Amino acid sequence: MFSTRFQTTLLLLFLLNHLGAHAQAPAAIDPLKSARNNSLGTRFVAVPGTTVLFAVWETRLSEWNTFLREKKYTWSFQPHFKQEENHPVVGVNLQDAVAYCNWLTTREREENLLNNAQSYRLPTPDEWDAAVGLSAARKNIGTTTEDRMQDALSFPWGLTWPPPAKAANYAENEIDGYTDGYTFTAPVGQFTPTPEGIFDLAGNVWEWTDKPEVKTIPTGTLRGGSWAYFRRECLVSSYRYVVPADMRMPTVGFRCVFDDKQRTARLLADKDKANAQSVEQRLQDMRKSNDSTDKEALAKLREKLAGMDPAATSALPDPASLKPAHPGETYQNTLGMRFVPLEKDSQTLICTTETRVRDFEAWLKTSGGTWAKKPNFLLGDTHPAAGVSWTQAKAFCQWLTESERKTNLLSPNATYRLPADLEWSAAVGLTGETGTDPAARHLGNKNHFPWTTTGTEWKPPLMSVNLDATQIKGYSDGYSYTSAVDKNTPNALGLYEIGGNVAEWCEDAWPAEAGHRVIRGGSWLLFDRDKLLSSARDHGAESSTRSDLGFRCVLDLNSK
Repeated sequence: MFSTRFQTTLLLLFLLNHLGAHAQAPAAIDPLKSARNNSLGTRFVAVPGTTVLFAVWETRLSEWNTFLREKKYTWSFQPHFKQEENHPVVGVNLQDAVAYCNWLTTREREENLLNNAQSYRLPTPDEWDAAVGLSAARKNIGTTTEDRMQDALSFPWGLTWPPPAKAANYAENEIDGYTDGYTFTAPVGQFTPTPEGIFDLAGNVWEWTDKPEVKTIPTGTLRGGSWAYFRRECLVSSYRYVVPADMRMPTVGFRCVFDDKQRTARLLADKDKANAQSVEQRLQDMRKSNDSTDKEALAKLREKLAGMDPAATSALPDPASLKPAHPGETYQNTLGMRFVPLEKDSQTLICTTETRVRDFEAWLKTSGGTWAKKPNFLLGDTHPAAGVSWTQAKAFCQWLTESERKTNLLSPNATYRLPADLEWSAAVGLTGETGTDPAARHLGNKNHFPWTTTGTEWKPPLMSVNLDATQIKGYSDGYSYTSAVDKNTPNALGLYEIGGNVAEWCEDAWPAEAGHRVIRGGSWLLFDRDKLLSSARDHGAESSTRSDLGFRCVLDLNSK
């Protein structure tokens, strides 16, 4: 007896063959052919574990532009970087990608290149799993605990980290020991392909996948990472990034698959016949094997996954090695934040870096708070905590004060707080300001920048500060969003990113605006000369947040 599934697929095959007999389609196309080229010059290849053929590269800008012209499709996204025709298109949402696949299907059917059983579409997440080489998707039956462990830990190139040379287009400046030669997108086909010849399943752009189903909340699943990503746990092959379906980002594109229902029916029928006699026995063997090993294997898996956490407590200093804070001396606290005196013998110490994600999350974990406005781009543990309100920054300082007083590292008079407006000026090296309040001091000095002290040449030295470099002619910093807080060149006081990365909250109220506080410094979103002056001030409501706004702490050793 054949399985019910086998009978169903035979019936489907009969119906499709009957339909194909009346369709105007090229009979010469072999349903089991393992590769084909489409009318736009993209090659599609077979992948073990699926019944579809995968495009060997992400949809290129040249193909997308053909779609826009012929379909007269409304779309106007422009990335902040230059792309050539052989780069992957970016800024498409799930609906855009589906519209492209539908257009290409219709186009090739009208040209008599496809029959009614053949189409282009987006891959499902499970099909993408198979393309990237995950055992659970490629194996018919018999996936072992070892297979599942390897799936959880593997990258498209294997188990090694950092990636080997020519592995993928990632945010190279964020991965120690890895470079790829591209700041933004790369031409398709530049990196090492899979054994089947598929390029850029790792990096370049995130790729939309779609599983047709009724959804109460429209979302899509992205796979593969992009030129702006670097976090190890987000780049494993199994990582699924669920996002709103209408999201358009300069890091997101797609690739198509070719679906032939006749091919699907034939492959499923063959698979059923091959497994008819052995499937039950193999399942029993698998159960016996897994029953005895699952607990131990899963414990090892948890151990390995924990070792991947870059925010592990091993990164924190040993409390026993820390020395109490004293005026005029460098101090390291229990979170590993380093403070230096604003001037010789000063009672005020300022943190050399902006408050990091891992510092901020330590407070959230202890207090049970939430980070409601965390930016939608990826923030590494050593990146600045952005999307933080003045109120949250103050609460962090209060929590840190109370925590460190308990360790006897701080005296009862010592307090963490935000810098005063004039303290921030001193930290950036700006002296001699006049004006009775921050608004009066705004843009008072037109020749001082965080990276220089005199003259009118305002362009920063290369890689000295994280700004919107694409808008500053002749400048590059290597980052598209925020960077790690200590990657660029520190100033004379030893402070990193005092003029960029994220703008920083200060203590002072902004005059004539009730509930507003002072904001100082440039950010990854700024490029205008006047806004990058050391004397530039901004302000915002205490409860407001921005994706380019964080904070830096000071330690006041004599606050009473």
